[in-house]
Amino acid sequence: MIKFLFLCLCIIPNVVLAASDKFYDTSTIQEVKSIYWLNQKQDSAIIYARWENFNLIKNFIDTVVLMGSTTKNPVNLESADILLLTSPNQNELFKVYFTDGFITINGQSYTADSAVISKFREMNKSRIAKGDSITSKVLKRVFKSND
Repeated sequence: MIKFLFLCLCIIPNVVLAASDKFYDTSTIQEVKSIYWLNQKQDSAIIYARWENFNLIKNFIDTVVLMGSTTKNPVNLESADILLLTSPNQNELFKVYFTDGFITINGQSYTADSAVISKFREMNKSRIAKGDSITSKVLKRVFKSND
């Protein structure tokens, strides 16, 4: 009985702490309905939703998290591309950072194929050049609706 009580006292606080943090797992990516790829100033973004590139980005992130190995060395996020993954069911924003060779989510960095990241960056730059960016006003509404 004492062992059972001890076990419960060890497990319950960890479950409560885990539930209070924003948590990304592989089922989280299925909840994502849109991805906002922020510009460097973070005052506008390109929206990815429903189409092929949206699914490619989602699947890439999910595959890297599932299959990728983590790094113990800190990854410099100053020049990272920031993607906001939104989930209308949970009203949460998850920040995903793309750097050369890494994806970082919730402070955990996963090694990723830098060629694929470069391909996504080029695709995003081409959409910016076409004028597909949303305005800062629209982006502020996204932040407010996911607070």
